Amino acid sequence: MATYKVSYFPSKGNAEILRLVLVIAGQDFEDERLTRDEWAKVKDASPTKQMPLLTVNGTVYGQSAACARYLARKYGLLGATPEEELLIDEVYECIADFLKEVFKLFYEKDEKAKEELKQKLTTENAPKLNEYIKLRSKLGGNGFIIGKKISLADIQIYNIVDQCETGFPGLFSSAPDIKKHADAVKSDARIQKWIATMPKMPQ
Repeated sequence: MATYKVSYFPSKGNAEILRLVLVIAGQDFEDERLTRDEWAKVKDASPTKQMPLLTVNGTVYGQSAACARYLARKYGLLGATPEEELLIDEVYECIADFLKEVFKLFYEKDEKAKEELKQKLTTENAPKLNEYIKLRSKLGGNGFIIGKKISLADIQIYNIVDQCETGFPGLFSSAPDIKKHADAVKSDARIQKWIATMPKMPQ
């Protein structure tokens, strides 16, 4: 039986997708949350010199997307055919493109420029992603990207709505299908248990 440890700062960030995949997969894991000082002491010993990190049976791996795909593939959350895996990957990458624009909000210091970025995300980027997710969800036919089963793509949809709406309320106000999709994932009993028991820390 594999043992897992997810290492990150005391927040959700790029590590939350790994935690959520393990939660949906029903796998126990050590949820290591390091302070900046604690991370500084072990950073040089890590393979990528950045977090999150996934430790599998004592071996440490980096890059959250690679680790998320590894876990999803291992536990049947990456589709049953190469074509299903391709679709899930496509959705995941489209979300990654959207997040690149969201990250600009975090780093923008000028308040006027930040407000303009948020306005563009709310009125242009989010609606565009909404139409895409709406289209791809229809292929599943049961509310998810692949049939009735939650996949890595569905988990990431929930993840971005949860984190983005917490950091920037109203970001998906013009994206009802994305929010509906995220709510469907959130209603899963495994996610509900995680929400109820996870450490109460910043996003």
